[in-house]
Amino acid sequence: MKKSVILLLSSILLTGALGIGWASAATLVPYAAMTIKVDGKALLGNGTLFISNSHALVPASDIAKAVGASAAYDQAAKTITIKKDSNTYLFTVNSQAVKINGVSITADTPASIIHDVPYVPVRFLADQLGMEVAFDKASNSISLTSPQTPSFHIISPANGDILYSDQVKVAVTAFHHQLADFRQHVQTMAGQGHIHVWLDTDSSDPKLAYKMINGEPAVFDNVPPGSHTLTVQLVGNDHKPISPEVKQVIHFKTATKSAHEMTSHSPVKETATAPSPGATAPTAPASMAPAPAAKSYQVNIQSFSFSPGSITVEKGSTVTFTNLDDVVHTVTATDGSFDSGPIKQNATYTMTFSKSGVYSIYCKPHTFMTGTITVK
Repeated sequence: MKKSVILLLSSILLTGALGIGWASAATLVPYAAMTIKVDGKALLGNGTLFISNSHALVPASDIAKAVGASAAYDQAAKTITIKKDSNTYLFTVNSQAVKINGVSITADTPASIIHDVPYVPVRFLADQLGMEVAFDKASNSISLTSPQTPSFHIISPANGDILYSDQVKVAVTAFHHQLADFRQHVQTMAGQGHIHVWLDTDSSDPKLAYKMINGEPAVFDNVPPGSHTLTVQLVGNDHKPISPEVKQVIHFKTATKSAHEMTSHSPVKETATAPSPGATAPTAPASMAPAPAAKSYQVNIQSFSFSPGSITVEKGSTVTFTNLDDVVHTVTATDGSFDSGPIKQNATYTMTFSKSGVYSIYCKPHTFMTGTITVK
């Protein structure tokens, strides 16, 4: 009799948790009262399913192990990190904000800590892992099925979105498609490659594509207000579409920020103060050594790298970057202090370094391309 009651209760709760019906207040339901299958195998581990506000949560370590992922809990930051292949899912305890591959989205229910065990929402995570979720009322079971063919999910932006920013971050999770650096993996291999992303450019031309090779978001700056077309496609190491083709096109809009926002974020300009009457301009100490003479330096961009990748220059010197590749590159400071914009083949970009310091640079369409300029 007791077992029948447990089964009936868990069935009602589980039905609600999967969005099929209504569920009552938060409660723990033992795995023994139901079957949770991941790719046909029963979920093992902690042994309880947590039902809260009509949503089911499972221990992060249990679900991670079942899907071949890793799970870690940072007690100080109160975050749960699940990593699978090139995808990273960062949950914050008691918050619906979840970062997936560096871009924040909203989950249907927050992650929780139950009896010192980190729990994550099973339906939300399964969806973000590209899995199919099914509930069988007759057997009182949840079935999670992993994708068996290459696919992807565009996390952000969503089709029809209106973004109030001139910066667009495109986040994509890939499934059953191993992301690899095409510079080291030049041979075509089934199930291996990277992701091409086009924003308002010709999606038939791989040279114009932003190339994702490690799950990082594709960042597009200075995007003008208006309607935009985003195209995402899975490709092999040779930059050719995989077969059968896996491609998606979405449309969204961008709009300018309000005048209030623009004003509140405007930089404060410094004004020079005129010297008082009779004041004498300060002079450098006689012992001060003269500054090194400014020079000109050359950095080539070729084979998807900066050459040389690290140089030291004198303050006031200029560095000219020449793109020798047949794809568009940028020279962008990681601190945002300068950005070349798109540099086409055989075009150049010249930057004068007037302040001492260490400047880290990268290419926006190919973030794995990095370099360092040290100014003395």
